[in-house]
Amino acid sequence: MKIVCLVKQVPAIGAIGFDEETKTLKREGVPLELNVFDRYAVQHAAELGDEVVAMTMGPPQAEEALQECLALGADRAILLSDPVFAVADTLGTSRTLALAIRREGADVVLCGCKTTDSETWQVPPEVAAFLGWPHLTSVVAIEPGLRVTRETDEGEETYEVEPPVVLSVAEPPSGEPIAKDGPIDVWRASDLVSDLRPNDKRFGQTGSPTRVLAVHDARPERKGLRAESAEEAAGVIAELLAERAPEPPSWEKPGHIAEEPGAFYDCWSVVELANGRPRRVSLELLARGRELAGKLGGKNIALLIGYGTQEAVGEVARHGAEVVYTADDAKLAEYHPELWAAVLRQVLAEQSPRVLLIPATTQGRDFGPRAAGELELGMTGDCVGVDIVKAGRLLQQKPAFGGNIVSAIMGSTTPQLATVRPRMYEPLEPRDEAQAEVRELELGHLPVTRLKLVERTGSDGSAALEESDVVVCAGPDVDVAEVERVAARNGVAIGGSRRSAAPRRRKVGLLGRPVAPGLYIAVGVEDEPEHWAGCVKAGVIVNVGDSVPEAADVSLAGDWSAVLPRLLDAAAEKR
Repeated sequence: MKIVCLVKQVPAIGAIGFDEETKTLKREGVPLELNVFDRYAVQHAAELGDEVVAMTMGPPQAEEALQECLALGADRAILLSDPVFAVADTLGTSRTLALAIRREGADVVLCGCKTTDSETWQVPPEVAAFLGWPHLTSVVAIEPGLRVTRETDEGEETYEVEPPVVLSVAEPPSGEPIAKDGPIDVWRASDLVSDLRPNDKRFGQTGSPTRVLAVHDARPERKGLRAESAEEAAGVIAELLAERAPEPPSWEKPGHIAEEPGAFYDCWSVVELANGRPRRVSLELLARGRELAGKLGGKNIALLIGYGTQEAVGEVARHGAEVVYTADDAKLAEYHPELWAAVLRQVLAEQSPRVLLIPATTQGRDFGPRAAGELELGMTGDCVGVDIVKAGRLLQQKPAFGGNIVSAIMGSTTPQLATVRPRMYEPLEPRDEAQAEVRELELGHLPVTRLKLVERTGSDGSAALEESDVVVCAGPDVDVAEVERVAARNGVAIGGSRRSAAPRRRKVGLLGRPVAPGLYIAVGVEDEPEHWAGCVKAGVIVNVGDSVPEAADVSLAGDWSAVLPRLLDAAAEKR
């Protein structure tokens, strides 16, 4: 089995800075490294493949990342390096990589689930779209015979896979690498196509439908206080929770953004269901969608994909949807990436929504980019903010390095697509009398799936990290079960740092999952940039431990089991 590994060289975690004078990232002297998730991919490939080829797109110095891939077991490597490849977005990058994969040939493509610098999660499914291959994202185990397990926000799914396929991995294998010393070939654009033209729209900036308009430092100001007692800390928490309480959204839609409107457009949101009910992130997007629809002069539209969606229709209407499109079919009773992508592709092609928002969940990051890639539409991933500006264009706030840096991005294609992180907005207060027009989509023939789902585990509570107002995170020397016992109350979710004993899906950080609760309490966590990058969007951050991290508003030492209940009481009283 021949495996091509797609890799990227990125700035070391915590090494990037922001120049306030030039309003640009400080790259001089910043150490570079192989993206950690891509390292996992090469390690998996070395265990599985008869031939492993590492491939990256970048400047000549990206050869350093390929040298590391050879040390991890790759047989040889390919560097795609040409000035025409420069300034490519995810779509332009994916198109170029797919051309190179077709030339090289492969049975399986492996890559990391995301890069630690830009966190788009989009390249793997978009590469698969250009190749026309099936794909699976967030893979945590690959067994011989290509039995593949991917993690979801709530559990795991296991598939039986036949090549060719694209897999993005989130966890390393257990084996040790065996270094190789193969060659590194350099390919230019002319090696990929025989008809290269000036300003060729297949490559680089000209082949990329999204543009970065500006970059700014988005690190929130933290108090950095050391409290001498739990009572003092509780007082600070109560004060900050009140001061930083999110503004509730309004049912009243704003007027059209244009002074003399020439056109009116709708705003769509994909509604993700859990146990037949909309997840909180979907209700958040409906609230934001109502705001955007007002500025576009149109209606707030919800797209429901599933089976037996009648109850969910009423729920989304009570939370601000004016029109609900339902893709209701027995084949859609359980999530499947090929089916969901097919439904979304049909909606985008037939309905041509002006704007469509998708939850940045393991599902949304999976099928959303796939549909965008198949239709060659620009998409911005993992947004922390979306708004409408002149001419009805969607302005997207894209985080990097965990959210410490944010780029303002705009696309040139329509429909305009974005995935949006949970808890970036507040849901509307439900109105029982609210109703919505319901329209059923004629799905026609759904595709025959090439990925056979053989097992799905139930919820382990990890999804609560994105639903809860309060998250308590345990460090490596803290008993997670004891934290769960002490913090057991409504509205509190328990996570862990990277080296903690918490289950993988509940680990918070740049290498885990991002969270943005109103209150984040870290108990004995490592004072490392990797961890704090995962909670940078939290409203109030408290650290219980000996250190005083810059990322925290208030820190205090002491027996966490005695301190934690008092802090949670203060939060409950304020909420």
